[in-house]
Amino acid sequence: MTRFSEIIKDTLRAICLIAIVGAPSIAGLPLNAQAVDVVSQELKKGRTEPEYLQVPSDHAAMQRAVIEAQSTIGKFIAALKNPEPGQRDFEIKKTFIQGSQMERLWLSDVRFVSGHFQGRVDDKPRNIRELKLGQLVSVNPNQISDWLYVDNGALVGGKGILVGGYTIRAHYKELSPKQKQEFNREADFQFGRQ
Repeated sequence: MTRFSEIIKDTLRAICLIAIVGAPSIAGLPLNAQAVDVVSQELKKGRTEPEYLQVPSDHAAMQRAVIEAQSTIGKFIAALKNPEPGQRDFEIKKTFIQGSQMERLWLSDVRFVSGHFQGRVDDKPRNIRELKLGQLVSVNPNQISDWLYVDNGALVGGKGILVGGYTIRAHYKELSPKQKQEFNREADFQFGRQ
């Protein structure tokens, strides 16, 4: 697991955020109401692992985030092939489907080989039984739903800048001010301009 993955997952646990897996809507509640309710329940329970929030497949902000990630994949490939000093934690997100189950998982230790990505499953699969944490998988560029890396060459306040991470940005925009403050405090990066 890369340092970025450990930091972001610890950050999400620390503020009891919701991991997004992209599936059917829950109970018809608006996303913000669901997020607030799930977060408050998790805080009351004292859980260390956040529950997953099923995001509607027609969630507009997430759809835009995926489209933006796919349309800028060339930028990621260029940086991955020739990283500048300080660029680290290259990761991609892929949607895995098994029967009627769908799950979006981050892959770390990413390389670009013969026109496709290779990376290790960096999230514990919950719905896709054929995948295991740490498993090496191959991904075509048109199959990614997000990409990211951290650029420490552009430090701001001692933190690197997140490049890409469009679904993370979309999710961040839906957090409460208190959750954003905690996220910003815990994360080892800041959001840069895209």
